[in-house]
Parts: sequence; C-alpha cells; structure tokens
Amino acid sequence: MLPSLKALRAFDHAARTGSFKSAAKALNVSPTAISHHIRTLEKDLGVPLFERDGRNVTLTQQGRELSTDVAQAFAQLAQAVDRTRRSPNGQVIRIAAGPFFAARWLMPRLAPFWVEHPQISLEVVPIPQRLSGQDIDADIVISWDDITEENARPLLTLTPFAIASPSLIKRFGRPDSPSDLVNMPLIHQRDTSSWADWFAAMDVACVKPLRGPVFEDANAVMRGAVEGQGVTLGWMPLIEHEIETGRVIQLFDQSIAWRKQYYVNITPRGLRNGAAQSVVDWLRSEGRQG
Repeated sequence: MLPSLKALRAFDHAARTGSFKSAAKALNVSPTAISHHIRTLEKDLGVPLFERDGRNVTLTQQGRELSTDVAQAFAQLAQAVDRTRRSPNGQVIRIAAGPFFAARWLMPRLAPFWVEHPQISLEVVPIPQRLSGQDIDADIVISWDDITEENARPLLTLTPFAIASPSLIKRFGRPDSPSDLVNMPLIHQRDTSSWADWFAAMDVACVKPLRGPVFEDANAVMRGAVEGQGVTLGWMPLIEHEIETGRVIQLFDQSIAWRKQYYVNITPRGLRNGAAQSVVDWLRSEGRQG
C-alpha cells in the first residue's frame, strides 16, 4: 500500500528545504506534524530517510533517492492538474516539436485552429533529441526526416536553398555558380553533412573539408545568416518570411530533387485521447497547403 499523500508531501518539502520548520511553514502545519508524517513514512518504508542532529536534518542515501522520484511525481501531478484546469473538457493535446518548426510553421497557423476546434487546447513543448515517441511526454510528435515509428505520417516536404544576407553579398559579391560557395563562409546545422549533400546534388566536387561554424539550434543558424555571418541552407517553406522581407536572398533558382520531410506521429499516450487524431488531421491538412 502506498504511503499517504500528506506524508509524501511533508517529506518532499523537508527534503527540498532541508528543514522540518521550513516545510511546516510552507504547508501551514506545525513542525511536530511534519516530524510525525516523516516518522510514519520511515516506518512504512522500513528505512531511515533523514539523519537527525538536534534541529538539523540531512537526507540519507535512501532519502536522496526517494526525494528525486517524489519530486518528479509531484511535478507530473502539477502539470496534469494545470492542463485539466486550463481545459475543463480535458481536451488538452501536447505536441512535441522542434523550436524552429514550432516558431516558423506551427505558430502562424494556430489562429484558424482555435476557430475550428475551440474545445481543444494545444500545448507545444520541445522535442528531446534521439528519443522514440514512447519516451516523450506528449500526445503528438513532429519529427524531422528520420522517423521510424509505425504510426508516423508525412506532414511537410522541405526543399533546401542556399541563402545569404544582402550585407554578406555586398562584402563578398553575389556568387555566379554553386561552386563559388566552397570558398565563402558557410554556416552549418548539427554537422557539415547537409552542405556536403547539397554540393553533391549541385554536381560540385568538394576537394577539401567544408569549414565554418556548426550550430545545433536552427534559430541560431538563421540569425547568423540574417546578420551576414555566412551562407547557410534554408528550407522552404520555413524561411518564406525571411525571403519575402528581403532579410536573406535565395542565391540560386536551382531545380533539385533532394527533399526532406517532417513527420507527425501519435504516441501511445495520444492514442488514448480521441482529440489527438483531430489535431493530426488538421496538421496534415495544413501541411498539404505548404
């Protein structure tokens, strides 16, 4: 049988503050009550959770291990309660997506979604790297290119273009052909493979290693390009705004067969929520429009 929630809450506060008195103040009870809850918890578990030295208390090894798990459990409970409070019908759908995709493609399309689905609240969180859908605390996962989950469906097809800011073109001159970029400052995302693939698709032989800074975050790559730090690869339609406003310039009107995709996947958690399929249907409808 699980210990009482009051005892676990008392332990959680005492573990985080290192003081029975502080825990009592936070929970609006007496220090004696906190001490009683923790002694009851220790009796139920059969292990000491604190070492006591007068008024000073410190966690034992078992106490530290329990504290980590209890803190995570209370955090998950708080998130669940908050989601339910914000959506009385319980129709809260959590979407895990990369920050670049969320800001550039998803955010500008949310207003029509609220009109079509007023009963559904969306919560967008960052997607952890290299995790399967079963490991992500979300109903829907939007992943880039190398998705392997059985339920994954294509969402959005992207096309790469070499882009640079007007200030960089003014400094270096506008390149006449893709081969000219080999000797220009390049900005890479994650590694140099995307540029290597682009040069190969453009029939440009790279006889020496590609140089230039590598950033994990696509937003940092785009900022560097806009500020004239180098030439980078931009993926349409995610960079439409920068092209239309002239912040960056598409260097070549190439016809290229190389494409990558975003995929959308309903996680096992999402399969238990009927609203998740409605969100996926809407996402794919928007994806077909570009």
